[in-house]
Amino acid sequence: MQHPISVQRRSLAKQIAGTAHLDKQALREGMKIGSLSDYINRKTVIIFLLQFVLVVSLLGYRAWTNSSAECVRCHSDNEKLKRLGYPQFYLTQKMVDTESKHPYVQCRDCHLGNGRAKDTGKAHEGMLRPMLVSDAGEVLDRKTVYPKALMPRGDDAIRQLLPQEKEDGSNWPVSEVRNVLWHDRDRVTFNFDPEIARKTCGKANCHPDQLKQFNTTIMATNFRQRTMRTWLEPYGPQN
Repeated sequence: MQHPISVQRRSLAKQIAGTAHLDKQALREGMKIGSLSDYINRKTVIIFLLQFVLVVSLLGYRAWTNSSAECVRCHSDNEKLKRLGYPQFYLTQKMVDTESKHPYVQCRDCHLGNGRAKDTGKAHEGMLRPMLVSDAGEVLDRKTVYPKALMPRGDDAIRQLLPQEKEDGSNWPVSEVRNVLWHDRDRVTFNFDPEIARKTCGKANCHPDQLKQFNTTIMATNFRQRTMRTWLEPYGPQN
């Protein structure tokens, strides 16, 4: 009579041998275990290539539109600017890098507009511009009131950039204009405009942390200060 343990050992050995035989047979029949060819076919490759081309095209288009190449091309033509009557707007890329102290900055990063448009109107569309303000606290039409360039005139540092007309050999301020505000101001409240700052200085690759911090200060949140016209009414510092 055979010992029970010997019988169990022979039975286990047969099972192991049978399993090994099945594995070998499966391999001979070409069964694929974890092969990429199970998932990749011609259709998959075409879809992947189309997605790759689309991503590269979108990134390339974004880089192309973010350029200010046409700004520099036009403004570096000194003879053209003289003919148009704006020789003071002559610049080169080297001048931009030096004066802005930002070697890789684009013109549109600060001034907005369209840096790829060749047409003057389209290129300047949406650009930030200084505002002329009247005694009544209204924004004046620059082209109607003073279409000339705002250039420093005279020895009075406070009023050098106010629009001036020459009369009897002297420069006199244009009576309709009370003040000049820079282009980072809100056209309604005349205060700091966080939306303009977000599009320019506060962009992700520039100074977003500084803008976020400034937006919490009194200077940023007191948006009505510049429109106060009286001490009490309709609103003022003592109302």
